[in-house]
This record gives sequence, structure tokens and C-alpha cells, in this order.
Amino acid sequence: MSSSDVELSKAEIKKVREIFRSYMKISSKSASPDQINSKALGKLTKKCWPKELCLYTDTVAFPACKEQGKPFMLINDEKIKDFIRRCATKMRSLGKEPKESSWEMELITLLAPPTMEGVTKESKTGNVSHFTDSAAYTGTHKERFDDSGKGKGKDGRVDTTPKDGYVQAFKDKGTYDQKH
Repeated sequence: MSSSDVELSKAEIKKVREIFRSYMKISSKSASPDQINSKALGKLTKKCWPKELCLYTDTVAFPACKEQGKPFMLINDEKIKDFIRRCATKMRSLGKEPKESSWEMELITLLAPPTMEGVTKESKTGNVSHFTDSAAYTGTHKERFDDSGKGKGKDGRVDTTPKDGYVQAFKDKGTYDQKH
């Protein structure tokens, strides 16, 4: 049996199918679980496989395996076998030697579920904590929160001072006679 005629077992295909689905879940929330698109496949190849395959899978292997006129590839046994075979053939054509018995087995072994890398983390400098401390607010911003720091809602946004008097924000209306 030559290295290009490697048959994938049911367990290996099941593993590939599950990993393809997990990449599709983080790539598109509304897609069918039996489909994978170019974006999800790009994330998979970038994370798991040799960098020589990244461009190849996006420009050659995926378009050859995807549904005609559709932006996705069905995740079924035949499409998985075809996709893995095409990627393994590319690695053989580059003259690279696999660590496993064949490039098909090597690519399946390298597959790993997605991880949440680069997600937003809490600030390490701590300089953002003052943004939510309403005790330091001044002016009209200070009026939007009560003593405990909880927002007043619409009451905090509506200007309730009467708009009559000498100037618009004059608060001591009717006190002139008392002072003179």
C-alpha cells in the first residue's frame, strides 16, 4: 500500500468531523453542524497544520472539496477523505517527511480542538478602574448617580431645574428681596 492510498478508519474520520464542527461553531453561530466554511478551515489549518498548507487549503483544497456554487464544504466521510488526501498530497509534493506512517495520519494527529487565544483580558495596568468610580465625577455627570454609585436612570439624565429666572440655571429665584 503506497502512502497515497492510506485508508482512514471510522474513528479517524469521526475525530476529524468533530474537530471540523468545533471550528465551525466558533466561526459561525448560525451554520449547519454538517458544514464548514473557508474561515473556519483557515483557523484550523493556521492553528494545527504546517504553515505550508495554510495558503494551499484556502486556494486549492477547499474550493475543490466544497459544494458547487456554495461557500461551504459538507462534513461527510467522502469530503473529509478527499480533503485530507489533497492536503497530504501537497505535503508529499513539498518533499517533507511525516513523523507518522503517512501524511494522512500526520495531519489527523496534528488536529486539535480550538482554544480561546487572544480573547479580551482584564487590564494589567489597572488604570481603567476609575472609569466606573462615580465618586470622582464632577458637574452634571455627578448628578447621574446616587451616593452608593448606582445610576439613577432617566432621572439622572433629565434636567429638572426650572428654566425661568434671570439666567437659565439660576437657582436662587426670588431671593433678591430677602438679601436687600
